[in-house]
Amino acid sequence: MKVSIITVCFNSDKTIEKTIQSVISQKYKNIEYIIIDGNSSDNTSKIISKYSEYISKYISEPDAGIYDAMNKGINCAEGDVVAILNSDDFYTDKNVISDVVELFTNQKVDIVYGDIEYFNQSHEDTIVRVWVAGEYKRGSFVRGWHPPHPAFFAKKSMYNKYGGFDISLNISADFDLMLRFMDFNKAFSLYLNRSLVQMCAGGESGKSIKNIFIGNMNILKSFRKYNMKVNPLLYLLRRLLPKVIASIQLKIKRTK
Repeated sequence: MKVSIITVCFNSDKTIEKTIQSVISQKYKNIEYIIIDGNSSDNTSKIISKYSEYISKYISEPDAGIYDAMNKGINCAEGDVVAILNSDDFYTDKNVISDVVELFTNQKVDIVYGDIEYFNQSHEDTIVRVWVAGEYKRGSFVRGWHPPHPAFFAKKSMYNKYGGFDISLNISADFDLMLRFMDFNKAFSLYLNRSLVQMCAGGESGKSIKNIFIGNMNILKSFRKYNMKVNPLLYLLRRLLPKVIASIQLKIKRTK
């Protein structure tokens, strides 16, 4: 089974080397590694060139944003399974892809997902939060649940059948895709109960109140797109309350 891992990047010279190293150090070797660069102007391309022997496909050109770049990677992916690892995310250990492939091989499954760890931007060795996804149940998305996209692995056939990222939803296109695959089209998924990816605390959707607002409005658009009934106020409360609690806990931890 071939796994296509897609990394999208733009001016990522501070982090992309560790991302690449976490991919090429995987014990599972049937990997097609694809890097889509948005025409970086820093040293990103120079760092990528150091690892050219491990990179199956490399595209460097302007794009219409991160999800447009992801779609480019998906369109040229030839693997049985597709994973997306951003240029400041890292696999937690060398066995991640092996463990994921084992589930795809031994189970009739379309999607495998796991947990992620958030590290402190200033101290990568300090884990400040763990997103424990837990088992998926039908209707979970409407109740405020969704898996962490960096730890989301799907068969290429899912993208061929149901499409890629809706770039009109910018910040929330990953939520829309997982909702479309798992809840609306009822793809069979399995939860791998362990951390698969480490990523920096923050992220595009959480950088500002404006982005949080836009992201959640786009999520509500996704529900309407698939004619899924949801109470907007109750849904937003379920989504935002855990984030507020996590933020307060993090502040308390820092003051100790």
